[in-house]
Amino acid sequence: MLLLVIVSVAIIILVTVTSLPTTFFQPRSALTPEGDEADNTPMATNDKIGNRTAVPTVMPTTIDIVSTPSAFPFVQRWIAQYENQQAASLVDVNVDYLADREIAVAEDNRNDSDLAIVAIPNENRNALNVPVSAQAVAIVYNIPSFPDIPSGLRLNSTILFLILNGSITQWDDAALKELNPSLNLPNERIVVVHTGDDDSIDGSNSRMLLNRYLSLQSLSWPKNDSIIASGPADLAETVRKTPYSIGYVDYSYAVQTRMTYAAIADPDGDYVVPSMQSIGRAIDVALQFHNSSTDPRSPQQQQLPPSPPTINASRIVSDAYPIVGLYYVSLFVNDDDKDESERRRIAAMLDFVKWTVNESGGQQTLLEVQYPPIYSGNEQLAVYANTAMDTIQNSIIN
Repeated sequence: MLLLVIVSVAIIILVTVTSLPTTFFQPRSALTPEGDEADNTPMATNDKIGNRTAVPTVMPTTIDIVSTPSAFPFVQRWIAQYENQQAASLVDVNVDYLADREIAVAEDNRNDSDLAIVAIPNENRNALNVPVSAQAVAIVYNIPSFPDIPSGLRLNSTILFLILNGSITQWDDAALKELNPSLNLPNERIVVVHTGDDDSIDGSNSRMLLNRYLSLQSLSWPKNDSIIASGPADLAETVRKTPYSIGYVDYSYAVQTRMTYAAIADPDGDYVVPSMQSIGRAIDVALQFHNSSTDPRSPQQQQLPPSPPTINASRIVSDAYPIVGLYYVSLFVNDDDKDESERRRIAAMLDFVKWTVNESGGQQTLLEVQYPPIYSGNEQLAVYANTAMDTIQNSIIN
């Protein structure tokens, strides 16, 4: 009897198990998710696979920049840091370094570039020029005496002119020794390094500031004992490797390559070496002179194109370095109809310009090459820049 009961129970268990749904034993990966685990969203895939809809790929917007080579030390940093900080913005920045005359040609053909970084503002009536950095020209030299002649060799405008035009040919010339009685100047010929005679090879922006300090329209170079460099980088390298040479480079190049540079006389006869402080002082005082005669908030200055601030530091005293100017971002604005791609490009261009003038963006980067931020404390300069950028913004909306 007991045996009959056991067999009956076994039969009932067997029938119950075989009647359960087959899904009960399926692996979890084979089961349909329930509740919020279910995902019925169609998968994005290639258009050629089934009838599923492809999700469009957003292509990065590219900004094409042309820049004067003298701005290379900080422009390269700008681009690297901007792309790093704006990684999610899908913006690529390309830059070409061209001589000033070539930049002018590129700006006339707007298909070649979106904006330019220049030391001479573009005078085209559709161009806006936003100041972005100080520009200073350092007089650099290589005098390998024992001990080496350090930075601080004293030069005034007269002596510098006579050296660069070949009238003073020896480092121990009496006029040089009179300015520098404490220095052991050698009995060696001076080698002048300069850019092309016709200004067609970059350097024209640096030479413009140099000529302004010397009160010259142009400068004639010595026929002998001179070397022609192909641009600011070549000029800096040539001075570095040529004993007893002298030349001129953007201050950021001198800092980057650790060159020795002269102390330059101001109109009062005080000698000032280029530094972040002396360049900043020149910018601040020169802008005060500019602002006293031009109010960028006036209705006249609101018209297009706003007049770009320009400065002349060659006659400023009180610890201001005298060979100083400005760099600008130059860009064009027009009222032509714009498609969506063009609007994105202009918006990306505007974002880059805003970043360069932002104190925590491009202005902070300038400190790495010992250039001072130019917007700190210069309210009217900020008003001018905001007016220019609002004009660009309006060109996108209209």
